[in-house]
Amino acid sequence: MPFFLLFLFFAASTLFAQESVSEIRRNIKTVNAETERENGLTQAEAKRHAAFVENAKQKTAILESQEKELAGQIDSLKAEIEKLKGARQKALGTARYYESRKIKYTEDLANTIDSLALFVEQGFPHKNGEAAETLREISSQLKRAVISPEAAFGRAWEAMLERVRLGYTAETWSGNLELEGKNVAGKFFRYGTTASIFISQNGETVLWLNSQTGTWESIGENLSLRTALKETMRVAEGKTAPKLSLIPIPD
Repeated sequence: MPFFLLFLFFAASTLFAQESVSEIRRNIKTVNAETERENGLTQAEAKRHAAFVENAKQKTAILESQEKELAGQIDSLKAEIEKLKGARQKALGTARYYESRKIKYTEDLANTIDSLALFVEQGFPHKNGEAAETLREISSQLKRAVISPEAAFGRAWEAMLERVRLGYTAETWSGNLELEGKNVAGKFFRYGTTASIFISQNGETVLWLNSQTGTWESIGENLSLRTALKETMRVAEGKTAPKLSLIPIPD
């Protein structure tokens, strides 16, 4: 009996030992397999990391290249900005220069137009007051910047041309002349900027314009001169054939 039990115990021990070895081998295989898998994962991770590092290096190199390019562009823009600043300052200086010249030109032109108004007033006394007032109004508008210097020059030029035209034109017109506080109706005749005469409707008043004093002077009782001036008016109006006519002028 003891021997049988001992045999059974030995047999059981052998079976247990075999199972333990098998278990250990399976565990070893499992551990080896897990180790290989971990090694594979580690190698794969190492490859991914190496790829990531390489990609990061390439991106870093690209970014550094772009940074250098941008830095160069920024430097170029800074230099261009400095050039533009210099050009702007120069342009402003030029603008201020020409603006001051324009102001001076405007002032000189206004003064010249004012002097023309005085010149017109002292010229042949035919509508010279209206012409002088026109010139002074042009000067006033120019000073108040209502009109440009170009427009002022053009208008003043036209006003002076009208005065120049007086020198080689003649005209007759009907109107009233104020004499001793009364308006006398009659006819006027102007010959250039040399002479003007006035004959009332009833023919009693015959006057000639003294261009030096700007006053109308009577012919008085000089019958021959009165007749000559009436004939001159008829010639001017085309009521008789052209002929040499008498026109009084101041000494």
